[in-house]
Amino acid sequence: MASEQGFATVSPDLLESAYRLIRAGAAKNRSDLSEKLGVSSSTASNIARSLVSQERVREVEPASPARGRRSTQLESIAPPVLVAAAEIGTSHIRYALSDHVGPIVEAQEVPIDLAPGPRPVLQRLVDLWRELRDREFPGADILAAGIAVPGPVDASTRRIVLPSRMPGWHDADVRAIVAELADVDCVVENDARAAALGEASVRGPEHQPLLYIKAGSGIGGALVIDGKIYTGGMGIAGDVSHARVVEDSPFVCGCGKSGCLETVASGAAIRRDAAQFMELGSMAELVEAGQNQFPHITQLIRNSGMLVGKALGPLISFVNPCDVVVGGAMSELTAFMNAFRVSLLGSAVPMATERLRIEAASLGANSALTGIARSAHDLVVSAPVQ
Repeated sequence: MASEQGFATVSPDLLESAYRLIRAGAAKNRSDLSEKLGVSSSTASNIARSLVSQERVREVEPASPARGRRSTQLESIAPPVLVAAAEIGTSHIRYALSDHVGPIVEAQEVPIDLAPGPRPVLQRLVDLWRELRDREFPGADILAAGIAVPGPVDASTRRIVLPSRMPGWHDADVRAIVAELADVDCVVENDARAAALGEASVRGPEHQPLLYIKAGSGIGGALVIDGKIYTGGMGIAGDVSHARVVEDSPFVCGCGKSGCLETVASGAAIRRDAAQFMELGSMAELVEAGQNQFPHITQLIRNSGMLVGKALGPLISFVNPCDVVVGGAMSELTAFMNAFRVSLLGSAVPMATERLRIEAASLGANSALTGIARSAHDLVVSAPVQ
């Protein structure tokens, strides 16, 4: 069946799905529509022509054509979709607004105390989002939100589960609280998993499987396969913090065992052990001490890198990832990264590391924000068509 304009009619649901992708910046041309909607090139062209004829989308020629002819870009006539994103840390909140699918470039950060519990903290976060919206996007509506947290998130219920660094947050239904406070749907994810998605989004598919390690106050991990987080049978895949790397350690982990990676190699562990030499009141002070190469601190940082590499070595042999990406404050320290690389390569079988890429996170402090913002955009794109 053909439309009055002379091209095949496209179903309203497919048109709406395509429009949402374009408005979110997730599909920028006909090729993107074909890939993301799983339709033929001719159908993607019909979709684009239909949306242009409905005056919902306009075609834009590339500003600076590269070698060869670049495809015409598709752009929403309506204002972009605005979503809110945040990464809650143990003592800070990093937050931003996103009007398109892509890397978060600018973000705000404020100190926060998690002790009052979920509702007061989330109310503060919603207020921060609204203040930022009023400054940067006056008159716009926030359509969805995403929050990354420093603790396990149940893959089925999306509730926070036994978070060792978030006292009073166990079983917190962050999604429901945000829906009540801000009247938007919200995706909740562990910070390492959100960061893994962010880093995977700026690399091609040839970089997957991608193993992400967050080395900050705590130690976290995640595995991305075919663009998705591998959660495992019970939803806890990627948790390397309880890998036992030291025998007869005097430090008991929250899990009840001793020698767990997080108790001996995390930023919090380094700050604890450094107390006999100097007081490090924050991760920022630890990073500064490491960059200034205080001998005792540098040794602790190297030891941390060695232990994290030791824990990951068997995983490299078993999973055989293409990339290992390291984020968190410790990834800024050369002493940590060098020791980590040497230890990991020495702990895995040579065949698994022959082409392995090991590098610091390319998005820096915005890895988790980028990943969780993409998930929030997905909420808008995949919402049922009314």
